[in-house]
Parts: sequence; C-alpha cells; structure tokens
Amino acid sequence: MLSTFRRIFSAEKQKTMPDCQAMSDSGLTINELPNEILSLIFTNISGEALCKQVILTCKKWKDIIDSSPFWIDKLLHDSRASPNLLKFLAQSDCLDPKHLYFKNPFVKNLIKNPCAENGYDFWDNRSLLSIIDLSPRESHDYYNKEYLKKHCRNSKCIQEQNGFKIEPDDYLKRDPYDSNGKPVRNYATTYFKCTKYQLIDLYDEGIDERMLKKLRPRIEIKDSYAPRHDCGSEYHLSVVLFDEKFNKIESVKFDKVFPQWSVPEWHEFKQDIENYADSLRYILFEHCGKDTQFWAGHYGIKLTNSSVRLIFD
Repeated sequence: MLSTFRRIFSAEKQKTMPDCQAMSDSGLTINELPNEILSLIFTNISGEALCKQVILTCKKWKDIIDSSPFWIDKLLHDSRASPNLLKFLAQSDCLDPKHLYFKNPFVKNLIKNPCAENGYDFWDNRSLLSIIDLSPRESHDYYNKEYLKKHCRNSKCIQEQNGFKIEPDDYLKRDPYDSNGKPVRNYATTYFKCTKYQLIDLYDEGIDERMLKKLRPRIEIKDSYAPRHDCGSEYHLSVVLFDEKFNKIESVKFDKVFPQWSVPEWHEFKQDIENYADSLRYILFEHCGKDTQFWAGHYGIKLTNSSVRLIFD
C-alpha cells in the first residue's frame, strides 16, 4: 500500500496522473483505503510537504490533513509534544494541534544560537537596557526587526565582534556541543563591557495573550558563565518582562565579580519567574561582562548555554 501511495504521489507531482483515483496494478485505488490508513501514511511525510503539496491532491486528502485528530497524531509521531502537554492544553481549551506542530514554544529554548552554533546570529551586540529608562515608545523603536535581519545574520564565520571572541580559536572545526550535549563553544569578553541581547516576542513564538492567561507557564531562565584563572572578571545578567507597549512588568538582575586567581570553572545561573502580569508579551534576555584588569585580548568572563523556556509542572 505504501508503494502504491508513492507511485500516486510521484505522478501527482509530475502532473502526469492528476486524478488521485488512479489505479494501482492490483486494481485498488488509494482512496479506497480507510481514512485511518491514509492518515497513518501521511504521518510519515514532513509537515511542510503535507501543507504545500499533499493537501492539494484531492478533497479527501485535504479533509484528512485539515483535521485536528491528524495533527495530534502527527505531533506524537514526530515527538513534538508529549501526551501530558496535549492533555493540559485541551483541558485549558488552548489546543490547536496544527498551529502547535509548526510553532510550539513549550518544547524548545526560546534563545536562538545560545552556544555560538551560528557565530553571532540572532544576538544584538548593543544594550536595550541602556534606554529602558526612556519612554516605552523609544524602547519600542530601538528594537527593530529589520536591523536584526541585516546585522545579526550570516555571521557564522566571524570570530570576533564588538569585543566578543568565540572560543576555542578553531571553533569552525569543532561542533558547538560535545558528545554528552554540553556546550564547547563560548563567547569570551575583553577589557570593556561586552553586551549582547535577544528580545523574545512570545506571540511570534506561538503563544498569545489568551494562552498566557489560561496556561500561566513558569519562565525558566538559565545562563552559564566562567572566569579565567589569571585575570579578574565580572558578569552581569538582566531579564526583563515587557507588555505589548514595552512597559516594564517584572525584572531579574544578577551580578558576579571574580577576583584574579579564581577557579576557572563554569557556573550556572538559574531562576524561575512566576505570577507575572497577564499583559506579558516580550522577554528581554541581556548579559554582559568584561575583565577587571584592562588587559588587551579576551581575558574577561565567558558566556554560553543561555536559555529561556516555558515550563509546565
């Protein structure tokens, strides 16, 4: 049956057999198969191909692919959602399986490129916090998606930028993570304060105001930082929650100074944010650091493995 489907689908793509009632060698048409069998076959096709190609074949296939039960099966088949999450969303009247398949903010790190997998992509090497005391309107203007697209993309081969340096020196030859899933690459800072941030738009990530009000996920913040042994350094982290108009809702701030001859080991900052206002839309993650002895080179704090996640207990 699967080989029959492949022949029919291949013919449809080539426009040589537009009728999905086309006969196989055995005389069985694919549409004589039960919907449950067709649905099972479709779960093995990528979501993008289903929505761009397969759905156009005929009305019967479109009805299957447009159904909520199909996308629930697809979510489970591709491990994009757990049964517990689906149950929780359904009980909260917030389950849209197809939308969840393509935009699921509950199973991923909302920080992109946390370990220099792609150079400096998605990181803005300015400081949004430097103007949060200004009007919300000016803060909104400062965050410009077109600027990010122009200046914060295609930087995979860039090793040094605005005071940061990606370590190790041969990072292009190394994977960002080791065999145990721990980060290998990091952003090392220099003698002046090096800052980078990401501003997460929860609506863009797939969770809207209604879902936030009903679900109230816990916001888990993590960041890893490490000093050198031979030079003192300092580390600063700020996480700020904003509403749609960039009014400040809540914030988390952490600072740490390491003297010279500190143990050069990784530390992890971790904090959860709960009971925030219903109006939450943006999460600002901004961290920075430098050395404390003004040495030329990159002897300041090292940063990696940043994480912002929405957690359900």
